[in-house]
Amino acid sequence: MSKETNPVVQVVLNGQTMALSEARVAAMDAGLLLGAGLFETLRAANGRIFRPGDHLERLFKSAEALEIPVVESADQLAEYLAEALVRNGLQEARCRITVTRGPLPSESGQGNEARPTCLVTAGVLTEYPEELYQQGMTVTISDVRVNPTDPLSGHKTTNYLTNLIVLREAHARGGHESLRFNGPGRLGCGAISNVFVVRGNRVLTPPVSEGCLPGITRKVVLELAERLGIEALEEPIEAGEVLQADEIFLTNTMMGVMPVCRIERHAIGDEKPGEMTVQLMNAYNQLLMAETTGSQG
Repeated sequence: MSKETNPVVQVVLNGQTMALSEARVAAMDAGLLLGAGLFETLRAANGRIFRPGDHLERLFKSAEALEIPVVESADQLAEYLAEALVRNGLQEARCRITVTRGPLPSESGQGNEARPTCLVTAGVLTEYPEELYQQGMTVTISDVRVNPTDPLSGHKTTNYLTNLIVLREAHARGGHESLRFNGPGRLGCGAISNVFVVRGNRVLTPPVSEGCLPGITRKVVLELAERLGIEALEEPIEAGEVLQADEIFLTNTMMGVMPVCRIERHAIGDEKPGEMTVQLMNAYNQLLMAETTGSQG
């Protein structure tokens, strides 16, 4: 857990900074009524956002694809993130941008002039326990399949209940995360993460076409692998390859690179974080610090 406290929570709603207790979203907002919205979760370290450009690029691509208007520019959203960090006095934080279509025109009485909603928040960072990085996570296998043909596939939408149900079921079964497969039985993603499988000297992760999110940490890990001379490929992964993996690790913005050492009762490798996983985990942590302290060579 972060040691920082956050007694007065400030948010940025539609460009206006205010106390969380004062923030109001329209009762007829399409995000509330229909789940018509997008969000990005961002990691702040040393008072700076890690890879804001990548997050914002993904947000705007999804907004265009799903026809969710965003009034703010990328520069404005970056300013709102910085404002939220400063107003809440945070150096290490979990930040979030949420955008929705705003009030439904038919319900708001505002015609086509209703403004899309944009909420930017920064809160105290709750870190994953260190023992998970040392001992590895246990994951379960979900019966809930991902559907690559779903128009929402590959987009981080506020229609997130399925992911949370899958994660809750994993917790109920003693796991920390859950692996999800697609219709043909190939690996898709975790409930809240991307998945990497190590076989021999190769690192594999499913392509987005298999039903996973184009995760920002996933992208960074692929960059790091290339930099380190590790063969890393986006390839379809059959269920049997997952169970026969030498190593498995997960990625997302909050966990970074997380080893997986057990799939339910099935041990992965030596049931401890593998060499390649540790190498990429250390490289990721070093990059996070370098890019947020401006100490890159």
